[in-house]
Formats: sequence, C-alpha cells, structure tokens
Amino acid sequence: MTSLSPLSAVRGAVPTPSIDREALRQRGQEAGGSAQALVSVAAPTASLIWSSLPQDRVVPPDNTYGPLLSITSTPAAKAEPTEAPQRVQAWATAPAGDAISRQMALNEFRRPERTLASQWNGLGSALLSLASAPSTSPLQYQQTLLSAADPTQPLQAQFDRLQKGATTVTLQIKTRSGQTVDLQIAVNRQPGALGEASSQGLQVAVSSTGPLSETERQALAALSQGLEDALAGLGHADAPEINVSGLLAYDRNAFSQLTLDIQNPTESAALESFALHLGDDGSSLVYQGAAGKVDLRLDAAPPLQTGSAQQRQAAIAQQLQLIDAAAHRGHADEKLVALFKNSFSQLHGAAPTTAGDNPLGQASAVNTGLSEKVQPLLSGLVDFEASFSGDFSHTNRWGNVNEQGQAQYTLSQRTTVDTDPEEKTAGIIQTQSEQLQSNYVKARHDGALDIESGNFDRYAIDDRRTVSTLISAVDNQLTSAVRSTDRQQLETRETVVKHRVVDRRETPDQQHLLTLLM
Repeated sequence: MTSLSPLSAVRGAVPTPSIDREALRQRGQEAGGSAQALVSVAAPTASLIWSSLPQDRVVPPDNTYGPLLSITSTPAAKAEPTEAPQRVQAWATAPAGDAISRQMALNEFRRPERTLASQWNGLGSALLSLASAPSTSPLQYQQTLLSAADPTQPLQAQFDRLQKGATTVTLQIKTRSGQTVDLQIAVNRQPGALGEASSQGLQVAVSSTGPLSETERQALAALSQGLEDALAGLGHADAPEINVSGLLAYDRNAFSQLTLDIQNPTESAALESFALHLGDDGSSLVYQGAAGKVDLRLDAAPPLQTGSAQQRQAAIAQQLQLIDAAAHRGHADEKLVALFKNSFSQLHGAAPTTAGDNPLGQASAVNTGLSEKVQPLLSGLVDFEASFSGDFSHTNRWGNVNEQGQAQYTLSQRTTVDTDPEEKTAGIIQTQSEQLQSNYVKARHDGALDIESGNFDRYAIDDRRTVSTLISAVDNQLTSAVRSTDRQQLETRETVVKHRVVDRRETPDQQHLLTLLM
C-alpha cells in the first residue's frame, strides 16, 4: 500500500479549489470547535494526484492503487491562539472509485439520522461482493475514512484510534474446503479523549485465507441481502429488530460455520451486543441492549427425524402462546418479548429436520417405521434452551409511570433416547420446561408511582411448568405413551404503607395432569 504523508492523506480524495465555508461551519460544530473561528481561519491547501482509474474498476485484492504522481502543499496562514484547527475528511488510502469507498462516503454524510443502520447501509453487501469475486489468491482489503481529522496531530495515530470506542460488526464464515472469510465494519461516533482528536469515522476490512470455489463464491454472494437485512434491523436507533432469516438460509453444503458478532461500547444503548452462531454444532443467538437480554441455543439436529412442516409450525405457534401468556402474567417489556419471539420463531423455522445418527439403532426399515410412530407424539422441534430477562415499566392513562420491575423467563426442551439392541427395547423421554420470575411495584388507584413515599403495592410472581412425554417400545412396537403435566404458580402481594408492609397475601395454584397418548 502506498503510504501518504499526513498532510496529503488529510486532503484525501479529490482536491477542491476553494473552501465551502458553510460545510466547514457544520463540520466544526460537529467536531465541537468554534464555527466562527473555523470560518475566519485561512484554510491550509493541499493537492494530491494519483493515476486515474475507471469508476467501475474492481478493487485489487491486495488493496493497492495507482502510484502518486505529485504532491504540492501550501502552508496555512497564522491563526489566532484561540482559533480551532480546521478539521477535514481523511482517507487512509486514496479512493479508487470502487463501490466500497463510494458507499463509505455516502454513509458518512447521511443526514440527519446518523444511526447505526445508516452507517452500516450497503457496506456488508459491498464487502461480500468483493470477497465473492473470482480470485486466485487470498483477499486482503481495508479502508478507513475519518470524518473530522485534525491536521495538527499525527494522522496515523488518528486512524489507529478509530477502533477505540467504535461499534464493530464482525462476520466470519468457514467453508467446507477449509477457507475462512472475515469481514469487519467499525463505526466510531465517540467524541474522543480530552486533548486527542475524536477519530470519528468508518473503517471496513475483508480478508480470506485462500481462493474460494465457484460454489463457495455463489453461496457467499447469496448472503448479501441477508446481512443487509440483519444490520438494518439491529441498527434501528430506538427499537432494534432481529431479522436473521437470510443468514439462517446459508448453504450448509458450502459453509460449515457462520458467526456474526456486534459489539457497541456505548452504555445503555438500544443495541449493546449481538451474537449469532450457526454451524454443525448447533445454533445460538444472544442479544443484549437497553430492553434486556435474549438468549437462545438450539441443538444441531433432532434426536429423531422431525415431523412435517405443519407439525413444526404448529409447535412453534404453541410455544409462542406460552411465551405470550408468561409475558402477560409477568408484565414483561413488550419490545423485549417481541425480540424473543422473533428470534425463537426464526431459529426454529430454519433448524435442520433430519437427525444425524439415528439413536434408535441402525437405519433399517423397521426402525424407521418406529420413528414415524413416535414422532407425532413429540413436539417436532429440535432440543433448545431459550430465555429473556429485563427491566420493565408501564404508564397510566395520563402517561405517568405507575409500575416498574424486572422479569426473567426460561423455556427449554430436552429429549433422551435409551435403547437396548439385545432386548429390542427403546425408551424416549421428551421434557419441556418453563419458568417465570417477576418482581415489580405498582402505585395504587392507577396513580403515579412514588417509591420515596413508601406507599405502593409490591408483587412477586414465581411460576414453574414441566411437561414430560414418556414413550416405550418393544420390538419396534409402541407399548406405552403417556404425558404428565406439572404446574405450580405463586403470586405474592404486599401492601406497603410508609415503607412498612401492612398486608401480605399469597395466591398459590398447583396442577398435575396425566394423559394417555395411546
């Protein structure tokens, strides 16, 4: 990569013959400097010339550009001691008219929202397009754009600091042939430490360990829209959405693993972290943000071949009803519950439907027949563990907070198969469990909640439910199938007056049900 002097790189892309004072005023205000001082200073001028490249030229894999032909510069006029230095846009490498640099420039000047979604827009697909282009050598590309570089400080240090405090998106894909593709997008909107340049801007990178096959390149290109959809939803300013359906549809024959990781160091942000893992070892999704936390983990494959698509969709719908009922009883935050339900339905909807090694024994026609008899009695879902937790608050008709608390909910399924080939017996147990814990305080008479006054009602919810399906078979014939349901619910209410509990009531409810399935 051709190195640039700090001054020439500061001027970055195409040189301008004159200074746009209004643009400088806006940039100065954004950078925290004095807009009036910025306009009054005679701006330093510099020109950078490189060999011209066609606008549609593909960026070379080694990220090299045409050689620099000449550099001229004129020193800046002396400024008053109180005047702020001019902050300008700076590129780490002279743009070559490629799609990635053009998209970075477009995103950097998106107004007025400047959300993560707008900063990420188009960059994921552009990087995947470069990675999926035909090549006979490993790919190595990186580009950095500073939105408000300080020409009085070392430019390379400002480039290096961009990663510090940046929100990063990392996508890693491993192919069946053993190659790895890594993609990263970094967005820095932090003001920077006292006495340092802010290093606000964008940085992107994509690399591969070696050339990809035609099948792998097509599979990689097919992920472009899925990645864009995922980033667009997660990058919403106030209410992130989880839309990973496009990534879940990845080509399992071409890729052995796909991992998307997002880290945002901003405290109490709508999106603080997100991790999606898909692979031969199963799938998982973890979201953390202002609304709370969502955590789902699915097995790689069902222990038995799953049933029809209709059975699986019916099972997903049934689980969503359980989630809604628990969220309503626990007063959980609606946004958090929506994220949880979307994640649950998307991951289960894309889960494998074929068992790996048939735990009922050798894949004979007899065992296949037994599996077909057993499957309708099970849920049709792969085994999983899922949970959400977070704070919540609700308002009364006048918009005042009259209730606040915290809710935790877990839902899981575990299936075990025990066989004895000599005795020709088989036992299958599938257990689904859910647990809800919620604690909250609420103002009386639908008034505004005032904790300091010590006058409110305090609630505690502790619910547990377990459904176990037990199936026995001898010589490939079902001998028994029963389902037991155990439910325990407890609601505790305390009346608090001037910080003292004056009344306490518990409302327990227990239920045990045994159902014969044959």
